[in-house]
Amino acid sequence: MSSGNGRAGYDDHCGGARALSGVAYRWAGTALALLVGVVGVLVGVVLPFVPVIADQTTVSWPAPGHPVVSSTALFAPYRPAELDATVPCSAIRAATDRGGAVTVLATGPYGDGLVLRTEAGVARLLSGARVVSTTPVAGIFGDCRTRVHAGPTGTVITIGTRTITLAGEPVPKVFAFRTDLDAWQAAGITVTARTASPFATSPSRVKILLIAVQLLAALIALALLARGRRTTEEPVRIHIQPRWRTAWVDLGVIGILAGWAIIGPLTDDDGFATTIARNAARTGNVGNYYRWWNAAETPFALSEQLLAPLTQVSLAPLWLRLPSTVLGVATWFIVSRGVLGAAVPAVAGTVRIRLLTAACLLAAWLPYNLGVRPEPYVAFGVTTVLALLWRARGLAALGWAALVAGLVIPVSPSGLLVAAPIVVFAPRIVAILRESVRGRSEVAARVLLLCCIGAVGLTAIFADQTWYGLVTATHWHTFFGPSLPWYHEPDRYRFLLGNDQDGSATKRIPVLLTLALLPVVGVLVAVRRAGPADVDATAARVAGVVATALALLWLTPSKWSHHFGALAGLFASFLVVAVVLMAQRARAPGADRVAQIIGVAGGVLVAAAAGLAFAGPNAWWQPAVYDVPWAAGPVRPIGLPLDSPLLWIVVGAAALAAVAAARRHSRAITAPAVMAVTAAGTAVVVLLGSLLAAPVRRPAGSLALVNLHQLTGGPSCGLADDIQVLPDGAVLAPVGTFGPGPAQQLTGFTAMAGFDPAYPPPDPPGTGQSTALWGSLVGDPRNTGTMTSSWFRLPTLSKASGVAVSVSGRTDRGNNLVLEFGRARYAGVTTLGARVPYDRVRPNQDHLDGPPDYRPWRSIGLDAAQVPAGADRVRIRATDATTDPDGWLAVTGPRLRSVVGFTEFLAGRGPVLVSWPQAFLFPCVRNIVGVADGLAGAPRVVIEAPRRLGRLSAVTTAQDQGGDFAAIRPFGRLYEVPTRLAGHPDVDWGALQLSADTAARDAYQHTTTHAPADRGRSSLPGDG
Repeated sequence: MSSGNGRAGYDDHCGGARALSGVAYRWAGTALALLVGVVGVLVGVVLPFVPVIADQTTVSWPAPGHPVVSSTALFAPYRPAELDATVPCSAIRAATDRGGAVTVLATGPYGDGLVLRTEAGVARLLSGARVVSTTPVAGIFGDCRTRVHAGPTGTVITIGTRTITLAGEPVPKVFAFRTDLDAWQAAGITVTARTASPFATSPSRVKILLIAVQLLAALIALALLARGRRTTEEPVRIHIQPRWRTAWVDLGVIGILAGWAIIGPLTDDDGFATTIARNAARTGNVGNYYRWWNAAETPFALSEQLLAPLTQVSLAPLWLRLPSTVLGVATWFIVSRGVLGAAVPAVAGTVRIRLLTAACLLAAWLPYNLGVRPEPYVAFGVTTVLALLWRARGLAALGWAALVAGLVIPVSPSGLLVAAPIVVFAPRIVAILRESVRGRSEVAARVLLLCCIGAVGLTAIFADQTWYGLVTATHWHTFFGPSLPWYHEPDRYRFLLGNDQDGSATKRIPVLLTLALLPVVGVLVAVRRAGPADVDATAARVAGVVATALALLWLTPSKWSHHFGALAGLFASFLVVAVVLMAQRARAPGADRVAQIIGVAGGVLVAAAAGLAFAGPNAWWQPAVYDVPWAAGPVRPIGLPLDSPLLWIVVGAAALAAVAAARRHSRAITAPAVMAVTAAGTAVVVLLGSLLAAPVRRPAGSLALVNLHQLTGGPSCGLADDIQVLPDGAVLAPVGTFGPGPAQQLTGFTAMAGFDPAYPPPDPPGTGQSTALWGSLVGDPRNTGTMTSSWFRLPTLSKASGVAVSVSGRTDRGNNLVLEFGRARYAGVTTLGARVPYDRVRPNQDHLDGPPDYRPWRSIGLDAAQVPAGADRVRIRATDATTDPDGWLAVTGPRLRSVVGFTEFLAGRGPVLVSWPQAFLFPCVRNIVGVADGLAGAPRVVIEAPRRLGRLSAVTTAQDQGGDFAAIRPFGRLYEVPTRLAGHPDVDWGALQLSADTAARDAYQHTTTHAPADRGRSSLPGDG
């Protein structure tokens, strides 16, 4: 008896010890969780304020040991942080002695920079548009040396012994260093400027250590959450058929996404994002490159940071599309297995639902998420968080959801959409926390662990940036825009319903179908009378997530329609669940008249949505690279009016009739589902069919063929492979006439005149290409007339040559211009025939192009193959038979031209500025100008966008947009070299421009020093 009592006492002692041990273990675990969570969160919060290594760049002109000659100098921002300039008296006197207006020193055009100019014996100094000093030079025998120091507090000017202080005067802008003086006259002129580059930073050792601590804390937090208890809720079980029954659907989706990477269209920012990433790979800082003074993309730079290393491997479009394609495949598995496997587990694995999911996801993904924009990352992340929260049975899933959410937010402003599933599933998150741990302290500890993991997003944002950098970038972005308030959200839908690529028919489909079905699902759930309650709850959840995500889009600062791509996974999930809900409601025995009314009303909504969607054009960014059908809309394959809501009502009625005939019953509630599925499938067919047809319709310039050549090892320089450059050659000499008759016949035309003086010819009349010139704009555009030039000697032409003239005014619609060819004979010239050279300026056929402008001079001509055989003479015949404001014509004499490949022509030229709409299409153009440390390189070649995109491309050189290459406008002196798309001169692919600036390119010295800085008290550089 005593022995039994002893053992019982021993067992009680051991049990108590184990209980105490368990309590101690829990307390230790809680303490560790609190410690890890607090450390991870605090480090993430402190990271933006930790000092960094800042780059300070100083520019000195002229470079030491070099003569004083004019030089390009593109500062971005335009106003340096500090500027010092010195002009010796000898230079000022030399300018005065030359007489007239002489620029001694200028950092910008007159009235926009620091300008010292002499005229009539007076030296005038301007800072911007302000005249700060007027000093007579004649008669001054003392020191007239001029020195300028400008900084954050103002400008101090010293002229000889006189000092002028301008408190608060901003630092002058710098677009160049210019002087009209010869180098020996300008000796002694110097300018030193420290650039304003608040984003040129790198992490300090302390910051690197803290980054490591934060990442380690997040890793430990994930491990601690994984050790937590799972809830007792029954896990989701997916009823799936054998894998071989559905594997072919997976293979089909993967195959379509892979094929889409080859044939798919561009997105509007492919060039922008690619160039930002290229420059970031070179400089280490993700700046905007084209505008906003190269402001950092902080806090949404993660997608460019991920893209940057890929650009160092290859710039081939197919390679750069790899991430979005992989993300598309991953999103397919997340939606089909993760989301739908939890949302509708009873049917998610069936062939029908897999096919339905494929149609819905492809309809939502293909038109938006191919390329290098951030939406594919956001779509994948938001869908993944939804799947993790829906399937969560413990803290580990919440931890992974926090990690994904934290990494999605730094990708793009649309990353905010990741909050949608978190908001809707907040009750479930709270329930998991309560069931997984005991007591408030343990709950608090696990919440801190989740926050610690989510703080990885702060680490991604501030790894090499500071809070000041974020504030400054946000200030610049807001200043230049677009940065629209929430109430401008209707603009996004206005763009979606527009008649350009933002309102493409297939981009409308997933959005409008979702908007049409949201009220249908909402009402069905609200009036549920019969049917599975779990399907109703599922539909309510998915609808809630989609509605919340659409509401969160109101908070994003830009309102372009391409942001809908971030909802691709949500759209697909919702459409599938909506169809399942209506199908199950139709089979429910209690389906009543209310459900039928909802079905009829929903059918009308979906029919209207489908008709409105297909009323849009099949338009895509940069139509030069694909010739798709229905580009101007509406979409009507073989004449079928897909833009008619009546057609979709007929489709729904026919489907219901077919179901009734097969199953002897029909429910109107299924009508919206049938029409939605048909519309989504039709959109996918239209997308694939039209983009497959594009290279067949016009192989030249085809992006699909470029990608195929990349795969097969063929030519792979993108659009450059199909562009021909037509540089000018020698001007042809007139030879008069043989026999009687005037050398030239002019009626209503005037030699060396007759053009719009606001648009001068290529060279001054009587020189160069304008050695011979005639025009009919004499006094009034109502003037008419005819002109026949003298004969010009035409040498034998090679296959890669031709003859060209420059024209201004209109060459058609009542006017006429031909090149007439002949052969010299003893008795005169025998005419061999006339040819009409092609002029790309045509009447407006597409409202997107704007009205034609006939006034600029342009080169038109003929290839050698078009010239009559045996011709050795050519002359010009022109007719002006119109009296409208554009009804005049001017033309130069003929000259030779060559036909050269684009890549061949660029060899040895450069560096190159590729306009952002074009930048994705020229992978072989590697010598692009750099932008870093508050400076942009000066380009010698510019690849400009097509005319219809000129307004967008112009931000690069616009001061009011913070264009980093704004100096091109006052000083660039760009002229266009004629080009054409091979075989299709009517296609406006863009333009090739060369700089005629005689100034030395970036002939200054710039030195960069590195020093610790918190960047916390620096001032903004004013208005740039």
